Amino acid sequence: RTRRPHPFFSSLLDSEIHGLPTGINDLSMTRRARASNLALLLAVLAGACRQAEKPAEGPSRNAKRYAISGIVRGLDAASSEITLEHGPVPGLMEGMTMAFPVHAEPAVLARLSVGDRIAATLVMDGGDSWLEGLTVNPPSSAPSSSPERPSSGVITPRPNRGVAVGDAVPDFTLIDQTGRAVRLSGFAGQPVAITFLYTRCPVATACPMTTAKFSKLDLMLKEEGFGELLTITVDPEHDTPAVLADYAKRAGADPKRWRFLTGDPKAVADVAERFGVLYYPDHGQVVHSQAVAVVDPRGKLTNVYYGEDWQPEHIFRDMEKARKG
Repeated sequence: RTRRPHPFFSSLLDSEIHGLPTGINDLSMTRRARASNLALLLAVLAGACRQAEKPAEGPSRNAKRYAISGIVRGLDAASSEITLEHGPVPGLMEGMTMAFPVHAEPAVLARLSVGDRIAATLVMDGGDSWLEGLTVNPPSSAPSSSPERPSSGVITPRPNRGVAVGDAVPDFTLIDQTGRAVRLSGFAGQPVAITFLYTRCPVATACPMTTAKFSKLDLMLKEEGFGELLTITVDPEHDTPAVLADYAKRAGADPKRWRFLTGDPKAVADVAERFGVLYYPDHGQVVHSQAVAVVDPRGKLTNVYYGEDWQPEHIFRDMEKARKG
């Protein structure tokens, strides 16, 4: 009997969504939080996209300053920029992970490493924003036991470790919704589409929409008789095989072609890194980037879409092209 997606997932494909922001920082925010923080967040993002050069005359009298602290997730010393996973900034924004220009002496940046905990001052001056007054491993924060993964008990992917398009994706093994071990190399000879989500995601335009699109793609692949689909949870501690099995059933997924994967948190984080996917827990939800990758029959990455501006037809086209070589 032909499986059909749950009506909820099917209905998402028939609705029009206008004016909703996309990206890693939006996925865990409620509508109320987005509305209250959007203007300030856009100002910070605008400043982060600028060159990290301090104005010759210094900040204006109207500049605002905020205390900020967190863990360095990425570092570009040449551009004087860091990616910081920070906690809430009172009066400005919720906790998230984003890039900031840094105004500091070269020696300060030289001794900074990914995984360091820092405290700093976030300066916002008109359309510019930057960090200054960096303190590495401040007294109020215990130093990380690892330069790459903090000892907070939470395992998250590390940035800037994604496989380049055209390169082979390192093999991995995770557990599917039936409890069976699944290896990427086990799909040699078939193109594979891979995406990431979590079953408790409350944002209709994020994980549920991804599932709805994959449901349609599943039917397209079944009709043509090729291809494999992998959906990997970014919430492995909650999304056990049993939880994923129920979610897969509601999506109408055929376990012979569409597998929902989980595993040890470190193993899942390592896989996410290979596709440039970042995530971290936040107030009971999981902030994560959206991505869909296509791996060709030889195990090489042929394409990856970030955000939500993709359709099942795009992935089907890429998979068909990869199959034909």
